[in-house]
Amino acid sequence: MRLAILSALALGLLATHAARAETLKPERRIEATSDFAGKKPRKPAEDISGIACRPPAGGDYRCLVINDENKAAQFATLKQGTITPGPSLPLVKDSAPAGASGRQPVIGCPQKGDFEDFDGEGVAFADRHFYIVGSHGCSRRSGEYRPSSFLLARIAAGNGEAGTPELSWRVADLLGAAGEVAPFVGKALDDKSNGLNIEGLAVVGDRIWFGLRAPSRDGRAFLVGGSVAELFKPGSEPATSKPQLLALAAGAQRGVRDLAPLADGRLLVLVGPVQEQDVPYAILLLDTADPAAVRELGQLPKRKDAKAEALTVLAQERGELRVLVGYDSVKNGGFEEYRLKLP
Repeated sequence: MRLAILSALALGLLATHAARAETLKPERRIEATSDFAGKKPRKPAEDISGIACRPPAGGDYRCLVINDENKAAQFATLKQGTITPGPSLPLVKDSAPAGASGRQPVIGCPQKGDFEDFDGEGVAFADRHFYIVGSHGCSRRSGEYRPSSFLLARIAAGNGEAGTPELSWRVADLLGAAGEVAPFVGKALDDKSNGLNIEGLAVVGDRIWFGLRAPSRDGRAFLVGGSVAELFKPGSEPATSKPQLLALAAGAQRGVRDLAPLADGRLLVLVGPVQEQDVPYAILLLDTADPAAVRELGQLPKRKDAKAEALTVLAQERGELRVLVGYDSVKNGGFEEYRLKLP
């Protein structure tokens, strides 16, 4: 297992850089032409937690949006400053899926047993597939184990209709073997226990990265990496390969809120408060081959009661990026478009 632990000097350099970091300004707000599906019928979503988009065809982006209180993901079309919700795609039903790869994990938090929401927290697109990951954490409010949030989904998304989701239990195998963060699996998601919780997802080739909102330790946030092929290999055997663990200087009380890959394999890392601390959200640039060189590209402006939890790259050209940021606790995600200077 590869474990990247940053020195106090690296942490100090990032803190100095963050102190003078630019506050980004949105290029424009993206208006929803109708409501995304919320937890209750005919109620708009106010808990969007992830988005990923296919490269545009004819100027339109086909995206997949997830929130953390539904059993389904929802397609959307992004076009000319608007986002139009499309059909929903069920990810899980009312009981454990019979054909999922691996086996349902045994988790230390109190057993609820119900197969409820997928608790989707991250979405990625790569090689004509969308990927969606559940939080893999105990319920934030009740502290209970809900098996439906311990799944990873893969959806074929060619030029036609999306395929039936493939599901895998094996992410829990990676987390349980991921060195410094492994003891936090199944712990309560609070300030005291710092329980593990996934909120970011990115796929680069066969490498899949899970960004952890928690635990966060000594100003460091964590990414856990594994093999897509192993996670979705047919059969009930657990994952056995050693996960890759990266630690990066994110700043005090900040964890990963989302990930987005660049064309060269580097990652954008959206960071924010581990719990509800009053610390700024920011976008970092990470080279997974050199995590000590992580760099902050800018902080997001404060929005009342808004939690930045969704990030996707729209375009990359001439040293600039266009990215889309979405928010939890805001009706229909409150999406905004930003331009970033790329070192």
